[in-house]
Amino acid sequence: MSTGHLHGDETKSDAELHKMLGEGDTPDLYGRKVKLDTLHDIPYAGGSSVDGKTVYIDRTVYREVLDGKVRVRGMTGRQIIDMWIEHEHTEWSIDAGDNPVDTYPAAHAFATANEHHHVAVFGINPERYEAAIRPALERCVKRDPENPPRDLWCGPYLDDPTPRDKELLRIFRAKGVLDAFKASKITAGYGIGDRECKDCRYFGGGGELASCEKVCGLVRANRHCKWWTE
Repeated sequence: MSTGHLHGDETKSDAELHKMLGEGDTPDLYGRKVKLDTLHDIPYAGGSSVDGKTVYIDRTVYREVLDGKVRVRGMTGRQIIDMWIEHEHTEWSIDAGDNPVDTYPAAHAFATANEHHHVAVFGINPERYEAAIRPALERCVKRDPENPPRDLWCGPYLDDPTPRDKELLRIFRAKGVLDAFKASKITAGYGIGDRECKDCRYFGGGGELASCEKVCGLVRANRHCKWWTE
């Protein structure tokens, strides 16, 4: 569970996690420093900017954690926030990295595994940790976002969307969140193919990672989708 979808988490082992974080340029992306922004409304409590340089924590939940309204016995409020930053940055790095994962659900599973790994360092059972934070996350997803960041990565809402995701995407579009107007990588059939994104008219250029006019988030120069156009 953790920040992100509150359903369907797949369990990943530490060995699988460490292998994935070592694939291609994933360790370089994961090793980058990120800026924390707590001024916006983020329905899944945490999120990342499309370029991965900013981690967003929902402004209401952030205050609840620091004010002690959300507690995990054995952890400070700041440590809880740090776990969420770790989750979001791991998730983005794996989704964007040159590795076998190209969609949000799998990236989320790896990010949750990494978050739980860090929680266990404090001697805390991850199940107890999840039970403690879950009510706050459930309250958060029920609130309509009044002030979402315009550069929010929307893969978590577009890949395998729930009915609530579809409602949130409509709100995001009305609020001018640019990524919400694009398609998910699952819908696009994004992955390895015979023609590469770097040669497609919709690829934004600028290196191995770039924005796409059609597909959400960042796409890789060596990937492909069904909308490839010369």
